[in-house]
Amino acid sequence: MNAADHLNGLVERLVAAGWVVRCRYDQGPVRLHVTAPDRPGIGESVRVKAGVGGVPWFIDSTGDPVRPCHDLAGTVAELGARLDPVVMATALAAAIEEPQPRLVARLRALARRR
Repeated sequence: MNAADHLNGLVERLVAAGWVVRCRYDQGPVRLHVTAPDRPGIGESVRVKAGVGGVPWFIDSTGDPVRPCHDLAGTVAELGARLDPVVMATALAAAIEEPQPRLVARLRALARRR
C-alpha cells in the first residue's frame, strides 16, 4: 500500500465521524486536510510517513505521529481529541466577538416588522 491508499482508508472513517476532508494528492507529500463542517478554517493536515521498522504512521502538520496507519479508528479518535477543543474555542470566541447591531440597524429592523 502507498500513502494515498492509507489516506483513502482514513477519509471514509473521518467523513463517517462528521469531519470534512479534502484530499491534497496534487502536491507532495500527499495529504488530507481535515476540518469541522462549521469551521472550515480550523483543521489539521495528515500525511503518511514510515515509522520504526518501516510501519507507516499518520503524521500531523507539525510532524508529530498520530497513530499507525492500520489503526484507523484510533486515528479518527485522536484527531477528534486534538481538533474538538480548538473548534469549540473558536466557536465560543466568534460568538463573544460577534458585533452587536448598531442602533440604526435595530430601529430599521423594528420598523420592518410593523
